[in-house]
Amino acid sequence: MNPLARLTLETRDGIQIAHISGEVDIANASTLESEIADTVGNTALGLVVNLTDTDYFDSAGIRMLFELRKRLTGRRQSLRVVVPRESVIITALLVTEVDQIIPIDETVDASLGAIANGGRPAG
Repeated sequence: MNPLARLTLETRDGIQIAHISGEVDIANASTLESEIADTVGNTALGLVVNLTDTDYFDSAGIRMLFELRKRLTGRRQSLRVVVPRESVIITALLVTEVDQIIPIDETVDASLGAIANGGRPAG
C-alpha cells in the first residue's frame, strides 16, 4: 500500500468501520478496496468508510467507493461515507455526485446510527 495512506479497521455493533488517513490515489486505491472488502463479513450490517483524516482523494478513490458499494449492495449491506463539511476532499465528492449514490455523513456516529436504523438518518 502507498505509505501515504493508512487504513485502520474496527467493528462496532455489527458494522465494519474503515478509517483511512492520508492520500488515496491510483497507487493505493485498489489495495485499500481489497483490504476493506475482505473484512466485511456476510453477517455485517454494513460498512462505514471514514475519510475524516484523508487529505487527498482522486478519481481512483471515487471508483473504490463505487466498487465497494456494488459489492455490498449485492449482499444487501449498507455503505456510508464520513466526510466533514470542512474537509479538503468534500468538493471532489460533491462535484462527482458521490452523495447522490452513497450517503455522506459528517460523523462516524451519524453513519452508524443511519445503518442501524435501516439506512434512515437517526433522529
